[in-house]
Amino acid sequence: MVSISQAEAALGKMFAAQANAADQVERFERFAEVGLPHPRDEKWRWTDLHGAITKFSKRAAAIKNDAYVTLDGVTQTEFVSKKNDLISLLAAGLSTANSIAEFVIDRTPDKVLKLQTNCNSTLSGSLVQIRVKSGCSVVLIEDNNQINNGFAVNSREFIVEYDASLTRILVNKHSPDQTRINQAFVEIGQNGYYHQYTLDFGAHLSRNQTHISLLGDNTNIAVNGAYLLFDNCKSDMTSVISHQALSGVTRQLVKGVVFDQAKAVFQGKFHVAKSAQQTDAKMGHHTVLLGDAARVQAKPELEIYADDVACAHGNTVGALDDAALFYMRQRGLSETQARALLIRAFVIETLDKLPAEIAKDLTADIDNWLEGRQ
Repeated sequence: MVSISQAEAALGKMFAAQANAADQVERFERFAEVGLPHPRDEKWRWTDLHGAITKFSKRAAAIKNDAYVTLDGVTQTEFVSKKNDLISLLAAGLSTANSIAEFVIDRTPDKVLKLQTNCNSTLSGSLVQIRVKSGCSVVLIEDNNQINNGFAVNSREFIVEYDASLTRILVNKHSPDQTRINQAFVEIGQNGYYHQYTLDFGAHLSRNQTHISLLGDNTNIAVNGAYLLFDNCKSDMTSVISHQALSGVTRQLVKGVVFDQAKAVFQGKFHVAKSAQQTDAKMGHHTVLLGDAARVQAKPELEIYADDVACAHGNTVGALDDAALFYMRQRGLSETQARALLIRAFVIETLDKLPAEIAKDLTADIDNWLEGRQ
């Protein structure tokens, strides 16, 4: 007999309380056979998913509405994921038929595309594959909506074919009662380009995990992100970037600002296979702590099997520069204004590679957050 945890039992009870279609029940049962990650799982040891689900189940009443996904101007087709990791299985189990879809982009669009996800159930999910065909260049913004006290799991599979380009932007709103997981698997072909930017304002638990495989020669990726947290919110940014072919270039920069009792987690890993000679990969993670109880836990990793590579990682945790604060105070700024200006300058470096209009919008989001902290 397989034992189940308190969190798994609570999750199963809440799922059963909703009116679920037979195919969704079948998908959830496949997840239940695998179950949640063990609390001592190395990838989850700093993010207590079991505790978050148990707490969530005690305060949330079961609400069931249909979920759906759309992508501007792109035809939606049926999709059956081949992924069997626990988060993909959980996303499938929590998804309705209308929130599971495949989209194929076979021409360069003349505008930024929006992937719209609406999940208005207590438990909800979406499972989406997007394939960018050879020669196409796409900028994609994800807009994931869920109820304020909901639990949502959104899983994405991106396939970037030969000589194709995809820029993905994901913004997670400040939602202190939400529990959310956003997962992405990315495969990149020869001469492919992938740029990802994640901006996370925190939730009761907000987990952003990315798995990228550089499968073709001469690929180029950038994986940037920022988290801005206060109160008791949490953000977890976890990534595994796997170089498997020649001459791949990776740049990863994640920055964060943590106030009050908030908590941040960063786990970044570069894996370089023996076949991935001439890899050029650099990782940086930098955090400013602005509260005695604020916490950040970081684990950058390099796992290298090739001998002709240039790989590096850096990790820093500190406070705002007192000298810079003094300099700005001497020029007429209040302490609050000076702190906000320093935080803004610190974080927006991660926006450098984005299109100007999108960078402007995200900077406005950061400014609004800072204004709310004053």
